[in-house]
Amino acid sequence: MLNIHGQPGVPLRETNLARRPAGPSAWYQSDIQTNDESNGSATVRGIFDAETFSVSPGGTTTFAPTYQYHLGVWFNDPSVPFNLGCEPGAAAPIVTPFNGEQNAGIQVVNTAQFPVSAGPLSRVHR
Repeated sequence: MLNIHGQPGVPLRETNLARRPAGPSAWYQSDIQTNDESNGSATVRGIFDAETFSVSPGGTTTFAPTYQYHLGVWFNDPSVPFNLGCEPGAAAPIVTPFNGEQNAGIQVVNTAQFPVSAGPLSRVHR
């Protein structure tokens, strides 16, 4: 269960890096709907395990196996952080592809306090 307080509705993704850029994978997990006071929660069911990874051994883009040990949350609406002054110097809202419509705002929070190879999901074992 993930609880969010003080943020408008946001998408949750599992990533291989907590910091920007997200790397080869930012796997969508859930939207977290919030109420008028910007509080919400989501129970996400899936395979969260130290062995979860992405790989692309051939094709136009290739990369070695990459573990997805981190979590990130993005603003669903790019105008929200822009209007709150979260993007100083930007002339328009910054748009990222991290929601279902590929038009999310900037990242709200992440698990960057953990080392790249030891994010919180690296401690989950089935």
